Amino acid sequence: MLSHHARIRCAQRGITPSFLAAILHHADIQRPAGSNCRLERVSQERARALNLDDRLSRYAVVLNESNAQIVTVMPLYRHGRMARRHI
Repeated sequence: MLSHHARIRCAQRGITPSFLAAILHHADIQRPAGSNCRLERVSQERARALNLDDRLSRYAVVLNESNAQIVTVMPLYRHGRMARRHI
């Protein structure tokens, strides 16, 4: 189930329901994200091995654990000013 915010972000970023499902299905990295949420993403190694979509390791999904709702979908920046740490 997608939150209103997640729907908007998916539309803005061109993320389809099937791509979102692929991230959730193949996610091998999970981290606590605060406020009863967790971040799930696919590692670069796993994405390369799966060879499904070259963007698979470039996005993370934040899930609310209490109601299993997707809070947001965010890009993972690797370099530069916008780099996200510890994700």
